[in-house]
Amino acid sequence: MITNLLRQVAPWILRAAHDIGLAAWFGGAYFGAVSLNGASREVEDPTQRSRVANAGWFRWAAIVPVAIGAHLVGGVGLLAHQDHDDSGTERTVALLRAGVLGTAMLATLESGRLGRKVAAAGDVPVATAVRPIADTPAEVASCQRRLRVLQWVIPAATASLVVIDAWQSSRSGTRPAPREWLRGR
Repeated sequence: MITNLLRQVAPWILRAAHDIGLAAWFGGAYFGAVSLNGASREVEDPTQRSRVANAGWFRWAAIVPVAIGAHLVGGVGLLAHQDHDDSGTERTVALLRAGVLGTAMLATLESGRLGRKVAAAGDVPVATAVRPIADTPAEVASCQRRLRVLQWVIPAATASLVVIDAWQSSRSGTRPAPREWLRGR
């Protein structure tokens, strides 16, 4: 009885971990790009702007690995529980999804690496977390220019994963309609 219950509940738990992990990953990256990085210009002293933005990003850095891990564990678990369609379309979409996921992961890692380099430079003058000014040291300015691109790559890639997942779910019927869920089917 308990084993049967676990078999029924496991896909839901895996789906939740997969979706919540991806939602957190997207949401944190999007918030940072739209709000946190730009808000750093509100700090009056240009030498403190990077410090303030980095404080926010370093708090997020403790959460993002958990979000990515939940997404990956949930995804692998779902693959193990689903019937596989070997059609050309499904294979193509799976390869596309793997490429987008790899892009999101690499961009996230590189963003963290560059952010640590900017933080290690100390209190240097900047316009915002991702925009240098004339007095910004060259190495920090270079990191900031790359971060300015990556701040949009991560939410674009993770949003693309949401779209791909929605398409795959609609095609595979992996999510029962709410009335079926309420009936316990």
